[in-house]
Amino acid sequence: MDGSFAEKSTYKLIAISDTHHDFVRLNKLLPIINSADYLIFCGDGANDILQIHGRITVPLVCVKGNCDQGSNIKFTDLACASFGNIRALVTHGHNLGVRQGTAQLTGMAKMKDCRLAFFGHTHKYYDRIENGVHLINPGALCTGSYALVVGDGYDFISKQCII
Repeated sequence: MDGSFAEKSTYKLIAISDTHHDFVRLNKLLPIINSADYLIFCGDGANDILQIHGRITVPLVCVKGNCDQGSNIKFTDLACASFGNIRALVTHGHNLGVRQGTAQLTGMAKMKDCRLAFFGHTHKYYDRIENGVHLINPGALCTGSYALVVGDGYDFISKQCII
């Protein structure tokens, strides 16, 4: 999926990953998701997102994770989207070795001309700028963690939230 969204002055993104069938938290988060501008889903629970998709009222950028493999899900492993002047990469990260480090993820983001990269897989919140790429892992929603990411189309800040 390659998305370009209408240019705005402020962007409010909700990033989630690793829902692992936690519909209690997913349903609690739904009003927060729908009050944002976009939902970024970083894999492992793509079927969960499909089940509530009709209740999501904002644009969605969604990729599959390692636990989504083998299902009939037609999502890709990598997606790119533009928010203002920032191009973002979305991936689960398992194919880029994020448990061992973020060098491959950063390299892929740079290769795709992305200055923002969302990933999951580790179940740990992560918010750092490395080699010119802002890396954000929202943590695992199945443990209550998600990220609120706000920016002006040039710069973004991320905050870990717990539900």
